Amino acid sequence: MNTYHLSPRGRDRAAGTAKQPWRTLAGARDNLRALRAGGKLTGPATVLIQSGHYELTEPVEFGPEDSHTRYVAAPKAKPVFDGGQALTGWKVGERNGRTEWTLDLPEVAAGKRFFRSLFVNGRRAPRARFPKFSPDTQGAKNVLRIGEILEPEKTELFAGRDTFKPKAGDVSADWTSLPDAEFVVLHYWIEERLPKPVLNPRTGWVSFARRSAFALYEAYEDAHGNNALARYYIDNLFEALTEPGEWYLNRETGRLHYLPKPGETPVNTEIRAPRVFAFVRASGQYFHDGKETHDPHGTKHVRGLEFHGLAFRHADWFSPVPDMPKHHPQFGQDLPIGGSPQAACYVPGSISFRAARDCAVIDCELSQAGLYGIDFNDGCRDCAAVGNHLHDLGAGGIRGGGADLDGDPEALTKHLTITDNHIHSIGRIFHQGVGVFLTHAADCVVAHNHIHDSCYTGISTGWTWGFRETPSRNNRIEHNLIHHIGAGILSDMGGIYTLGVQPGTVIRGNHVHHIWSQAYGGWGIYLDEGTAHFLVEHNLVHDTKDAPFNIHYGRENVVRHNILARGQHSLTSVYRVEEHRSANFFNNILVGPSERVITGGYKGDIRDALESNANCIWFDGGKLSPCGHPGTRKDVPRKFSWSEWKKAGHDALTVIANPKLTEGRKTWTLAKNSPAFKLGFKPWDWSKCGVRPKTQRDK
Repeated sequence: MNTYHLSPRGRDRAAGTAKQPWRTLAGARDNLRALRAGGKLTGPATVLIQSGHYELTEPVEFGPEDSHTRYVAAPKAKPVFDGGQALTGWKVGERNGRTEWTLDLPEVAAGKRFFRSLFVNGRRAPRARFPKFSPDTQGAKNVLRIGEILEPEKTELFAGRDTFKPKAGDVSADWTSLPDAEFVVLHYWIEERLPKPVLNPRTGWVSFARRSAFALYEAYEDAHGNNALARYYIDNLFEALTEPGEWYLNRETGRLHYLPKPGETPVNTEIRAPRVFAFVRASGQYFHDGKETHDPHGTKHVRGLEFHGLAFRHADWFSPVPDMPKHHPQFGQDLPIGGSPQAACYVPGSISFRAARDCAVIDCELSQAGLYGIDFNDGCRDCAAVGNHLHDLGAGGIRGGGADLDGDPEALTKHLTITDNHIHSIGRIFHQGVGVFLTHAADCVVAHNHIHDSCYTGISTGWTWGFRETPSRNNRIEHNLIHHIGAGILSDMGGIYTLGVQPGTVIRGNHVHHIWSQAYGGWGIYLDEGTAHFLVEHNLVHDTKDAPFNIHYGRENVVRHNILARGQHSLTSVYRVEEHRSANFFNNILVGPSERVITGGYKGDIRDALESNANCIWFDGGKLSPCGHPGTRKDVPRKFSWSEWKKAGHDALTVIANPKLTEGRKTWTLAKNSPAFKLGFKPWDWSKCGVRPKTQRDK
């Protein structure tokens, strides 16, 4: 084994031995390149990294020449790679009766630097904003509501605009910092950042340098009659610098302002500003990837590059300028849109791989970063993210995906292993970020992850709307623990969310609970547009705003042996009923209370949606809530009884009986004499959901 060493006390011109270690990650990379080029190193190499603080001033780039190398924390070592710079030299003063610290940064005033994040004693400090929104249940209530929009009759989804009128008194012409602020619009399932606002003081209308992708409504007029205008908050507003813990950076003068929390002093407080957007980028080439044509048998992938036991902290964020999606010609206007149209899909990773084979990030910690955590991009195969702790991230945790069926076959992404990761406190900037997000990916395993405290979906797979064939297939989503998702910030989300035709994909044995949307769509397991050929079994889903199980529209899905309990609005729903059956729905346990047992949506009659039988249903007292459709529908009954549901040809073998469930902290169990067993229900042990000890990962 070729083993080398890295230490904060080393030198990059040293030999790389235990006594003469290298100093930086980029230095280790460059030395290994030189050794290989000179024929002094053949075969795999391991770099053992000692405890300490390693400063990063730019992302470390790896290519095919860096293959077959493991960067590993030395035994008992805890190395930290830090993209932040410690800020010192604060002046202590006062602002509006509060203590204020200021620091002049000449490079900011000169236009050579700007940052959007600040980290104080290991926490992300909020930029000055109005109102005091934060991405959690309490902070989500601190928002403004748009007062007026142009052409309100245009309610179609993609009727976005670059102008709206705030309500009287919400925006002041006296705010001198307004041109450098961002209005963050919260609506549908996304946030949109609209920069460089210009207020017309005569009319009260505000215009922006970007336009919203979506109409400036809260959401579709849904089952609950919601058709309000969108919410928003104003980020990076100097006049809103009022509360301890907040900060503001003046781009013109270069002066940084911070209001300390009680007990903080310049001596006991570490304040770090990020210098990087990403920590590591590893990029190879695949055949015909837009560069020169390569021999398909000699393409230059990154192979066998691994990172073990390392911590990465402090990176910034930026608002990507999205490519205009070809399938949405409405975007083809002068201004770019203010964000991603779903799942923060345009936001890259802080550790990213492209055209990679057998690469891995294992047992690492990634925190206080501004983008997605780990990204396996086009042409990645047999790569893994295992046992990582990902938290305090601007977008989501782990994303993977490559070309669709119209792209280069060599750019397809397959065989990803994403297991045993603890992902939480995500979506801090891009609130639509997803815990684990697979776009076009096949033969992947997403298992034993623990995902919680996010503003949007926990796990998402698929990236095609409708019944077109996709490259996504044979993905296994198993034994994940997903809870406290949504926080009432966005709508139309799921603990587990799917899109499109995915033959062979299985959603099995997951524990999903406490999913809470803003308007509509706080679903547990959510099969969205065109979801087909899924097996959904042995999942425990409970305490959701909407149904624990929902289909928008789909076909040929099998839903069996699940426990679906305490959905506020419904226990099961299908929002668009088509001529075919959306799913076979057998041997499930449904437990109230809930306003509806089964409900339809905006199109079709729910009685035509499912092939349903041999289920066990129970509400306390034995009396079921009705089934039905939204009150906005006039063509189908708003309410109908269980007997009317059965008359439509459903649930002849289903029983209304107490399933004799015992709720535990980690799993729910059934008594041996539960009536569900007589119907064929097969039990499951959900205590094994979530992250496993290292010794049990292969089981």
